[in-house]
Amino acid sequence: MNRARGFTLLEVLVALGIFALVAASVLTATARSLQTAARLEDKTFALWLADNRMQELQLAETPPDDGSEKGEETYAGRRWLWQSQVQATSDPGMRRVTIWVALRPESGLRGKVEEQALVTLSGFLGSEP
Repeated sequence: MNRARGFTLLEVLVALGIFALVAASVLTATARSLQTAARLEDKTFALWLADNRMQELQLAETPPDDGSEKGEETYAGRRWLWQSQVQATSDPGMRRVTIWVALRPESGLRGKVEEQALVTLSGFLGSEP
């Protein structure tokens, strides 16, 4: 009796099932990696915008008044919302500044910028008393 050598249909199906599981796992890991990279890119741009806003306040000819200010900018092809809050401190020559930056959603912002912010930057500005 001459039997042909090779894989049975069952062996081929098992191998195909294992390959499908491995391929699905690799695709899931790749998708997560891309999402993480996109999120890190957004956070990096948001931090740059917050830092730019802090530098603008530091370089202003007159120190900022206490209170809140909002704005919108286009940066890296995206629309961003920012909000800065200046508060007095116990030292009359210092001001505490907090800056929030969020991506502007297509459908409009739901809630406050502080609640949707990708980054929050806090610092202190010195001013002449």
